[in-house]
Amino acid sequence: MISKGFNGLLFAALLLIFLPQSLSATAQGGELAPPGYAWKACGSLECHFLVPSGWSFESLTDSSPSDGVMKYQMLKQRHGRKLPPKVSINILQGAEVRTGLSPKRHMELFMVDLSRSARVLETWKNKSGVLVSMAATSLHFSGRKEPVKKFNLLIGNERTGTLYVLSFESQPGYWENDWSVVEQIFSQLRLDDRV
Repeated sequence: MISKGFNGLLFAALLLIFLPQSLSATAQGGELAPPGYAWKACGSLECHFLVPSGWSFESLTDSSPSDGVMKYQMLKQRHGRKLPPKVSINILQGAEVRTGLSPKRHMELFMVDLSRSARVLETWKNKSGVLVSMAATSLHFSGRKEPVKKFNLLIGNERTGTLYVLSFESQPGYWENDWSVVEQIFSQLRLDDRV
């Protein structure tokens, strides 16, 4: 199902991602993070993410991996739950060269797989310049007593072939409170469309 009004704030925020801007004038160049957040850069790429206070940010790969895949995660440190709320960031540089599939095709296949493995609640698509994106919220049951709710955002650069796959997951009962914190991460992404 494609939702026309996916989330007004998120839609507006995603437009910010696609606005042509130099990173020297944004996060890297001194843009202040909102109160309760700090900017983190992703290794050798020109991309920056907000990390909420009380959340860890760790790289799960080398800063310049030879396979072109960079993985990061953010976890809420003190949560008192079975599953901590988590943000995952996966970046595949030159996806088309490495896999033979365009970023857009990767995104389409991801959405097909998502619809087979989860209950998709909403989807959304956007294109601005060389960047295309798809987003979805979904419920994942996979043998759990209580499902996990996820938000997935995929952004592909049609010129460079770089693919960004970001996701947030939380237990449904905590979703609204957690989303109010992590929405800033997605709404204030700083990506360079030259990468």
